[in-house]
Amino acid sequence: MNTKKYTYLFLSFFMLIIHFGCSKDEPEEIDTESPVLNCPDDVVLTIESYENSIVVTYETPKGVDNFGSNTTQIEGLASGESFPEGTTTNTFKATDIAGNSTICSFNVIITKNAANDNVPYFIDENPTPANKKWTKVENLSDEFNTDELDETKWKNTDPNKWIGRAPGLFKKNTVSQSEGSLKLTADILPSPEVVNGNTFTHAGSNITSINSIRVGHYFEARMKSSKTFMSSTFWLINDRNDASGCDKRTTELDIQECVGQITSTESWTADKDEEMGSNTHSRNTSCTTTPEGSVGDHVNIGGKAYDDYHVYAAWWKSATEIDFYLDGKKVYTVTPKAEFNLQMYLRLVVETYDWNPVPSDGGMTGSFEDRSTSYDWVRTWKLEDN
Repeated sequence: MNTKKYTYLFLSFFMLIIHFGCSKDEPEEIDTESPVLNCPDDVVLTIESYENSIVVTYETPKGVDNFGSNTTQIEGLASGESFPEGTTTNTFKATDIAGNSTICSFNVIITKNAANDNVPYFIDENPTPANKKWTKVENLSDEFNTDELDETKWKNTDPNKWIGRAPGLFKKNTVSQSEGSLKLTADILPSPEVVNGNTFTHAGSNITSINSIRVGHYFEARMKSSKTFMSSTFWLINDRNDASGCDKRTTELDIQECVGQITSTESWTADKDEEMGSNTHSRNTSCTTTPEGSVGDHVNIGGKAYDDYHVYAAWWKSATEIDFYLDGKKVYTVTPKAEFNLQMYLRLVVETYDWNPVPSDGGMTGSFEDRSTSYDWVRTWKLEDN
């Protein structure tokens, strides 16, 4: 027997069996294609100046693949969540069972409406009560867009009443209006003046509203301090002679009082050139049952008061509650010593303080702009049914 021959035939037959046995199954298909994933277009929305965010819904992307895929969000916020002001990038990733993946992104862009002169300047929070709206009180509001002070709304100095605190004497010629701004410009008098036994060396300003107003209103002014030692202010006060009985008293609501140059050495005055300083005063009462005293508060404005304009405001909500706002945000609430329920007048005043004396050089070495307290606008608002 030819053993070698038979061994060869046996091995050949065995290899044929292996070959035909293995060829019965098709080779496995390898997945090399990534899923298809499409994101929506950018979403652009606008919110009011007093809002911080808005709920946004969008069509959530979903990957498509012949063998199936899983889609996850790897960046941003889900549809139906509250999106903040600014740009939020939303990124999604689709991955199939073979590990292939695709990424797509889109932006949600939220911008704020600019504040306008049809509503009070509020940021982040709108305190307007439900079913109410703000209406401007025109005779106590002014954009200062003309070249002359509107004397149907404002009185420029009244020599028969308050003339100023020595050494600062109120002078009409310190008041000017141009380029949409009211300017109260401090100066040195050409020569000292003696009035009622007091010597005056400097000139200040006193603008008083013709009309008065009572509790329940919102007052705001966009103003910039001067760089002088004299004051830059926005406030309200009543006329004691308008009342009788226990109402014959003085109530004063100071929304902003600051200076541009500190000459005092007292520690409590150290930040008077970079803060909003507010106060309520009750004084000169006719009845012992009416409390006297002052209650106020203050907050840093983040820089010198003369560096830029700021919006200083107060909501005279009730006789016992006054909310104060800086640049559209509530900063504190004050409860006056006595009830604030009398008619008051708006005042824009540049005066001298006894706690901040005249510097040795007279304090008026700066330019016209440096010596000016500037008011971009003053607005008064009342609530009405919506």
